[in-house]
Amino acid sequence: MTELAEFDAGLDELRAGRTDSAVPLLTAALDREPEHALAALNLGMALMDLGRLDDAAPHLRKALASLSHLAEVHFRLGRFAHLRGDLAAARAGYESALARVPDHVAALSGLAIVERLAGSLDRAEMLLAEAMLHAPEDSGIALEYARTLRDNGSADRAIALAEEVLAREAELGQAGLIWADALVALHGAAAARVIVEAAIAADPLSAARVAGFASLIEAAEGHGAALPQWRLAEALAPDDGQVLSGLGHSLWRQRQYKEAIDIFERAVRLLPSERKLRVALGEQLLRTHRFAEARDTLERAMRDLGSDYRGQATLALVQVSQGLQDEAIASADAAGGENEMMLRLCSVGPYHSEQADPARLREVAERLHGGLSNGLEPYGSAPHVRRERLKVGFLSANFGTHPVGWFTLAGIENLPRDGFELVFLALGDRGGPLAQRYRDRADRWVALDSALGETLLVEQLRAEELDILIDLGGHGLGGRIRALRHRCAPVQIKWVGSQSATTGVPNMDWMLTDRWETPEGFERHYIERLLRLPDGYVCYDRPSHAPPVAPPPLRQRGHVTFGCYNNMAKITPRVLTCWARILDAVPDSRLILRTHALGDARTRDAFVERARALGLSPERMDLHGAIPHAELLAAYGDIDISLDPFPYNGGLTVCESLWMGVPVLTLTGGSFAARHAFSPLSTVGLGDWVEFDEDGYVAQAVARAADAEALIALRATLRDRMSASPLCDAPRFGRNLAEALRRAWEATPA
Repeated sequence: MTELAEFDAGLDELRAGRTDSAVPLLTAALDREPEHALAALNLGMALMDLGRLDDAAPHLRKALASLSHLAEVHFRLGRFAHLRGDLAAARAGYESALARVPDHVAALSGLAIVERLAGSLDRAEMLLAEAMLHAPEDSGIALEYARTLRDNGSADRAIALAEEVLAREAELGQAGLIWADALVALHGAAAARVIVEAAIAADPLSAARVAGFASLIEAAEGHGAALPQWRLAEALAPDDGQVLSGLGHSLWRQRQYKEAIDIFERAVRLLPSERKLRVALGEQLLRTHRFAEARDTLERAMRDLGSDYRGQATLALVQVSQGLQDEAIASADAAGGENEMMLRLCSVGPYHSEQADPARLREVAERLHGGLSNGLEPYGSAPHVRRERLKVGFLSANFGTHPVGWFTLAGIENLPRDGFELVFLALGDRGGPLAQRYRDRADRWVALDSALGETLLVEQLRAEELDILIDLGGHGLGGRIRALRHRCAPVQIKWVGSQSATTGVPNMDWMLTDRWETPEGFERHYIERLLRLPDGYVCYDRPSHAPPVAPPPLRQRGHVTFGCYNNMAKITPRVLTCWARILDAVPDSRLILRTHALGDARTRDAFVERARALGLSPERMDLHGAIPHAELLAAYGDIDISLDPFPYNGGLTVCESLWMGVPVLTLTGGSFAARHAFSPLSTVGLGDWVEFDEDGYVAQAVARAADAEALIALRATLRDRMSASPLCDAPRFGRNLAEALRRAWEATPA
């Protein structure tokens, strides 16, 4: 096939809407004739339409060099910049196209969007009105015009225009969304819902109207209530990208991540240039522990569409989950602003050997505190009085099978009912027996939409008229502690749930802690006041499904087996180096690692190479992915000593290891996260398993491994010892917690 024939065939494929098929033909034409400017232009356009902007860029630049007289070249460069978020360059490109062809419809529409985003609504209206004169049947332009009219106070005209589009394209999801939104703007939410319901009754097979109805339900009642309507809209219009986006986000908020992945993948194929869809897909892949795919998805999205804070923040979470702490810090920095600081305080910084220094974390917290102190909503509360029954709220997305559940539930259940009225503010429903126990203890259960905007969330929290509000989410996934900067109760306390450092959130009064997590003198590391409990700051709820303690494996194997079942984020290069030293010093010993990330093949392979480079032989390790919780507990029967990672220690893993008869060796640092293991080990009387430097950590591991009889004896008694300790004494913890809450109530200024 000649160069000309390949070019013509490529154009034929583009005209037929087969963009994927056009790309190899146009590429071949350009390979044969590198200076073929029209081939370069059309290839760049095709790649853009497929969302492959990074690949399109050099071809568009080549086209500009030879075809600068063509309006389409300038329009495409404007569109390219627009998709990447560079509105100044987008404006320049659109204006250059219009200077050459004043009635270039796509350039008129693109420039109108730029003007709308810049707040120039009158100018945007004028441009769209002109575009409509040239393309009156173009639904995309009509809907952009309707959106602009709504924003500019002409909701009635917006409704009429959206209705025109719906009359000819009843399956176009975007039309229904704009129509419903304009109805709300004109009539209010309640009246708009009546109108939409009546329209659907008259035309029940209109996917667009059903999508609009779903958006109304979502705004009023949350994603869970809207999910059936999104499913119906998708059944009616399975190839509508906006409908798929709505369904995907609704599934995500209901924690149905695997199904959401399928929906987002379909949506991305239809709308490859929608950044939010590609980032949302990456987020679902992260939540299902498909880390390598998540990283590919996010990095490609940012190469194509430019970086944004959400994409960078999600990439940071993926990288730290792969054990790439340095890369995660760089991505957190690139996220910028409050997102960067929250990542450094919670999701990335405490895992990094250098960034976890408590002085650094305090400095980040102060910067975050300064930013979050702007624009605080006024708050007025009744004067403090001595109350027989305090109203205490707990805010979390994790009331259930989660560290929050295992560490707080038993103690909360033992708060005296005559002294405390308990309100659980649930940002989602995990289900299961632990969640049911929270409900059973609740005086009031409030289901909150996890996607609720900050203003509405604050309003709902304040409406509960709490005396004390306890956050159990922090800056972690699903956490909403940022909203508490506006103060939603007279006393606000941070406890468990991404409790890794000072929060940096204004109006957080207290950090619930103990003398091991924050000994005297540590006050300087915290913006909050320290509310210390006497016997440990958590109460471990022993799992009823745990099997009996297994016999010590060293008896059967003749050698010691070390293990770590923590997530990969905690396994830093310094940890791997220490583990290599330990295995070298203990002949025939082995190391078992078990975590989600090791179930991801590419992440596991990369980890093996990092470990090998640091002296840890893969032949001495057994690597496993995640397994169900009961099986995980049974798997402690495979190890003799748990090696706690650092600087972010294990929390729940420490308690589970101890409960299964396996002692834990930890290296304690200065941050809250770096002292997680110190507290439970001290509470059960194993403070001598705590070290404070790496040489001591290695030396004690070697010494403990050499004393087989002591390990066997400890294993046989550890569960009973733990049961008798304050760590598992729920009534005692309940009394301590009640006293601390009273103390916080009385000591916090009104």
